[in-house]
Amino acid sequence: MDNSFAKVLSFAAFIVLGWILRRVGILKPEAFSAISGLVLNVTIPAVIITNLNGVRIEGVMLGVAALGLLSNVVLLAWALFLTRGIEDRDRRDFMRLNLGGYSVGPFALPYVQAFYPTTGLITTCMFDVGNVLMSGGGTYAVIAGTRVRMPFFKTIAAIIGKLLRSGPLVTFAFVGILSACSLRLPDAVITCTSVAAQANTFLCMIMIGESINLSMNAVKFGIIVRMLIQRWSVCILIAIGFYFLLPFEEEVRRALTLTALSPIPAMSLIFTAKLGGDISMAANLSSLSVGCSIIGMSAALMLFGVI
Repeated sequence: MDNSFAKVLSFAAFIVLGWILRRVGILKPEAFSAISGLVLNVTIPAVIITNLNGVRIEGVMLGVAALGLLSNVVLLAWALFLTRGIEDRDRRDFMRLNLGGYSVGPFALPYVQAFYPTTGLITTCMFDVGNVLMSGGGTYAVIAGTRVRMPFFKTIAAIIGKLLRSGPLVTFAFVGILSACSLRLPDAVITCTSVAAQANTFLCMIMIGESINLSMNAVKFGIIVRMLIQRWSVCILIAIGFYFLLPFEEEVRRALTLTALSPIPAMSLIFTAKLGGDISMAANLSSLSVGCSIIGMSAALMLFGVI
């Protein structure tokens, strides 16, 4: 537990560091654009290549990847249901974008790795395969596509176009093709990508921290708290379902339970900016989500006998 808590609490420490660096002027306002560009187009693709190189997606692990995708679809459907009566487009799309997705690579992966460095770690990586299809650009593409009134097929084409411009999704498609052909990248390439991959968690937490604006009004704070309650009410049900209902071995179910309680992905902050949404509000939501996950995943470790 000590090692796991140290890793997870370091995430909170880097968020605070990002906030301090912005407040003292070391990080300028334009830093967000630079960091988010690196995360979306360099470090997250590097994480995907490093973790999935040579991994065959088949059998139980194929089902785990499907669960990652399905969990995102459930959260998006829940968000669409909750926002069906909201006429303010910016508020509606903010909620739809920031209620779903999982921060697997930066958060859940090191947490699971502390307890299950073999089967559990592979399980979490496979869950992220399905997760990244949505959190890496799929959810954003769907929401952005609905903003423009156009014929159905043009809407689909617009969504596909946005998907093809997503660094994580293009990278996943490339790695998936290699996997289907039983090919893998040379070790020298993975050595290079692993360097960038190791910087992903740090950059994501700094990006969240430097975007936080603690001087939000009561209305925005109320929206954030309500969104966290709405998200966690579904995430807890998904986690319970993973542990008690899946026909997988116990270590796989335990890893999935922890992963289902991971926070909102930092990429949501980037896509909020792309939609012209409230970045500081998204950062506040993301940082509070990290705190909730630290509590929730630690509780799951005790309640489900993971430790």
